[in-house]
Amino acid sequence: MSETMTNADNFWLCMDDPVNLMVITGVMEFEEPLEYNRLYATIDTRLACFPRFKKKVERPFSGIGAGKWVTDKNFDLRSHIHRIGLPASGEKSDLQEVISALQTKSLDYNKPLWDIYLIENYGKGCALFFRIHHCMADGIALVHVILSTADTDPNAPWPDIKPKPSKRPSDFAPLFVLNSMMDGAKDMINTGQKIGKTVIKEIEKIVTKPGYVKGLGKFSASISSDAAKVLSKYTIMPSDPPTAFKGKLGVQKRMIWTKPIPLDKIKTVGKAISATTLNDVLIATVTGAMRRYLKTRNTPVNELDLHVAVPVNVRKPGTEFELGNKFSLVFLRLPIYLEDPVLRLKEVKRRMDQLKVSPDPYINFGLLTTIGALPATIAQKVAQLFGNKASGVLTNVPGPRESLYFAGKKIANLMFWVPRSGMIGLGISIMSYNGNVTIGIACDDGLMPDPETLLQGVEQEFNELIDLVQSGKIYDDPLVINDRYEEAQQAKMFHESELSEEADPSYEINSASEHKKRENSEPVQCKAITKEGKQCSKTATEESRYCHLHQSHKEQDSLLKDVEQIMKELAS
Repeated sequence: MSETMTNADNFWLCMDDPVNLMVITGVMEFEEPLEYNRLYATIDTRLACFPRFKKKVERPFSGIGAGKWVTDKNFDLRSHIHRIGLPASGEKSDLQEVISALQTKSLDYNKPLWDIYLIENYGKGCALFFRIHHCMADGIALVHVILSTADTDPNAPWPDIKPKPSKRPSDFAPLFVLNSMMDGAKDMINTGQKIGKTVIKEIEKIVTKPGYVKGLGKFSASISSDAAKVLSKYTIMPSDPPTAFKGKLGVQKRMIWTKPIPLDKIKTVGKAISATTLNDVLIATVTGAMRRYLKTRNTPVNELDLHVAVPVNVRKPGTEFELGNKFSLVFLRLPIYLEDPVLRLKEVKRRMDQLKVSPDPYINFGLLTTIGALPATIAQKVAQLFGNKASGVLTNVPGPRESLYFAGKKIANLMFWVPRSGMIGLGISIMSYNGNVTIGIACDDGLMPDPETLLQGVEQEFNELIDLVQSGKIYDDPLVINDRYEEAQQAKMFHESELSEEADPSYEINSASEHKKRENSEPVQCKAITKEGKQCSKTATEESRYCHLHQSHKEQDSLLKDVEQIMKELAS
């Protein structure tokens, strides 16, 4: 029986690119070898019991529209479990090199889109490496599903029957606020989806009818002010400059990760600064490490403010095991320019707090869930238009608080990575497990051949924060009390927006006409349109094209010009 792919799942299928495969990867580390037959039985009875793991993708013959999930009549689990070994040394660097090489290998579209590698001779133990296409599910769902194959009891018996998918890991610690910020926001999400569909329809009209612009008036009336502000913000948001984190990508990737960091140490820093969360501390630490790394590459950092795309879970609690893509994205600005670690931590917290109350996730979710309906080429242009504004992807997933056992052996550590798109070369992953946090780096080998330097920076930044706490210096005033950089950047963007508006020929004509009218002492009629569809009969103020009652239309008009610009960029 076939099943039509959702638009969101189809989007990730279309996004596959030779230099950026849309494959989510993860690794389990073990201090003891796994017994192959028990591993096979565990995968067979606990992972392959999810129907999608036995279905392959069937693309439409026309090349237009969503693909279908079709049960693979020739499914053979042995085609998905691979057994390889590390060289004699079997060190962590060897494991990282093998995983990095496997990451460049495309999945076989003639089979279900996933593979598992048992990597033996890793120290005294082994590792399991998972590769699952993003179209099957997002990171949150896949982590829950994969960990549902594990046990909490080290003496659990062999899985000799095929049980229903376990929901035991649903008690994951809510470590990261963004993962649950949209719980109970059904009405907002529905609004976002409606807005997304409206945007898609307008894009299709512009693409099929290059001269189509008159419909933008109706389009503007069909979206909310919040939606216009979000789209406008993305239009004027400058793209991040080329750095070691962003640029022309190659096929080869590098994937590495830190040693587990005790949560207690992170909490120590968080408690030292009132209301600072664990997530704030970790992101500020990563930001400081990025600053350190760019300085080693002689990149000017004192005015650098880089964006990262942050996935946000939009599932209802208890539905984490439903495969598919149900997440949104927000853009978080990292204050690379701040040198003082305490000031940087406080600024990260302020920006995170703003994101938690912004409409961005809802609007973005509506766009993401409908964008898969577009032809693949246009969908890729949309992703590049927005994605290329950022330098990296920053994702975090809360894992279980207790130890888990897979195929009878204790999981020593967990790590995962998500794919990037466009020119984004850097991926940063944060995962908690059993009282520890691990930070992973995925990067483009051509842009960043030495990611170990970045991880060293993470350790250095974290140790510096710990030293400040233990010495009591964290309570000292930072070197910079009031940072004015953000205000200066906003003023600069506003000034550029004003110049752009004045450079618009139609604006110059209208302005000249209005100026002439004012010189002749003739009153200028308000440009606002009433609910009846007629122009307002009131007189515009001297400083505006609108009357006092319709002053708010000036802001909305500016926002809709930005929306119109983004539509034209998508259609060009």
